[in-house]
Amino acid sequence: MKHLPNALTLLRLVLAPVVAWFFLEGVAAAMTPGQDVIRRLEFVAYNQTVAAALFIVAALTDLFDGMIARAFNAHSKFGRVIDPIADKAIVGLPLIAIVVAMWLDRSSFWPIAAFATAVIVIRDVSMTLIRLSSPDGEGAPVSSLAKIKTALELIVVGSALGVSALVAHLQVQDSIGETGFVVISSYVEAFEWVWLLALVMTAALSAWTAWQYLRPAKTIP
Repeated sequence: MKHLPNALTLLRLVLAPVVAWFFLEGVAAAMTPGQDVIRRLEFVAYNQTVAAALFIVAALTDLFDGMIARAFNAHSKFGRVIDPIADKAIVGLPLIAIVVAMWLDRSSFWPIAAFATAVIVIRDVSMTLIRLSSPDGEGAPVSSLAKIKTALELIVVGSALGVSALVAHLQVQDSIGETGFVVISSYVEAFEWVWLLALVMTAALSAWTAWQYLRPAKTIP
């Protein structure tokens, strides 16, 4: 049990690029013409579902590694250093993949999503470098507000992956005449607006937590 929290954290770090890869594989397949439509849609649905499922697993490791570390007093400097890095990876890489998909799909929302994502990613990379360059390699403890920020990021990314998987499955059903996807599509458009607002708010919170860390007093709430 002593090493389990760190193992879960490393699993989250490894899953980050895997989630992004499966998601983009599905996006690429959706935009590849000249294939059997149903088989192509099924492949898209499979990849999007795997991406969403692996993201959920990764998000759960963020919950359980801390719980196990506290329960068995298995805290370590390695864990304190790698945990925020894994958190940033499992948010940043899938989020970049989502923005790339929006760009490929010529979504009118992509510039706003790209800017918000840039704020989040640049903030996270900068904070990681600052923490690693501190004398103890850890920097100041992660604030409560920063933890809330991470939770919101996980919700924003997870909801996008989940809805993408759901839409892909509905498209498969619609292709064989078993569902009214046209009706569902209006709800998807509403979700996009809500999701974009949540992403922008999360980016603003991300920037604010960075300012809290960097301001001269360096008071962490």
